[in-house]
Amino acid sequence: MRRIVRSEAVCLSVKDYHESSKLLMFFTLEYGKVSCLAKGARRLRSKFGAALDLFAQSRIIYYMRENRTLFTLSDAELVHSFSCSQLPTPDSLSRFLAAEQMTEFVLRVTQPNDPSPHLYRLLLSYLSTLESLPPYSSTPDSRLSTPCSALVCSFLLKAASFLGFRPELRRCLICQRPIESQRPAYFDPGRGGIVCPRCAGENPRGTRLDPAGLDAIAFLLYTPAAEIAHVFSSGPEPTTGDNRQERQGRQDSDPENLQSPPPVSSSANPQSTIYNLQSPLDLVLGFLGHHFDPLVLNSFRWHAGLERKV
Repeated sequence: MRRIVRSEAVCLSVKDYHESSKLLMFFTLEYGKVSCLAKGARRLRSKFGAALDLFAQSRIIYYMRENRTLFTLSDAELVHSFSCSQLPTPDSLSRFLAAEQMTEFVLRVTQPNDPSPHLYRLLLSYLSTLESLPPYSSTPDSRLSTPCSALVCSFLLKAASFLGFRPELRRCLICQRPIESQRPAYFDPGRGGIVCPRCAGENPRGTRLDPAGLDAIAFLLYTPAAEIAHVFSSGPEPTTGDNRQERQGRQDSDPENLQSPPPVSSSANPQSTIYNLQSPLDLVLGFLGHHFDPLVLNSFRWHAGLERKV
């Protein structure tokens, strides 16, 4: 039996199909990931227009049939086009790669017809932040030195959290004691978080992080996208009582906030430390690779290498 479905959606992928049609994958607010066939979408006078562009947010209408995975798209009305690759800025390629990494992660790790409204809104928030970034100059550095790379790492951590895999950054996964502020700990991707030196033993697994490094990772996980973009666009700022309260106010007013725990190091400034954090994308992908299919993450390494050459 055929029924008409209406939903708000973000376009995750677009492929040409035959001479005049397109195959599309949408991530919808109410129904999760759906695959649609847009007949005649490649014609010059197509009714769909920019509503089927990559990253576009649209209101779509499609015909759903039971026991089928490909649906027929009836109509699409553009809400907003996140044209991250068409902005007249020197960093447009970096923006496009960042947006592609975010949408590709959602495309590959979510299941068809499995709704996740929190993840949908998270994706919209980060696409909007990418689009509104002021122009910046990329540096040929493997560190987390650009707003786009910071936003990708932050999105991956939060998306994994919404899908049930939030890393533990404040307590040892083995003994459950709070991480001490004066000693380094080990981020063990297999266990899903931090292990204290006492439990790690003489042959620790994972990446060694000092307290400031832990705060930097927590900053990416718990801070809203707009705040991360502000920090990396304006550079590190000193931590004072006034600006700490101002940042906390911005975080509390954002529905994306995941209720950040207190920092491990009271004297650490995550904005300053994060600039010197080595290979944060590798650390994040190492964590995700233990909880999602590692093959899904291959393209992230290629894109990260490409971005460093820009």
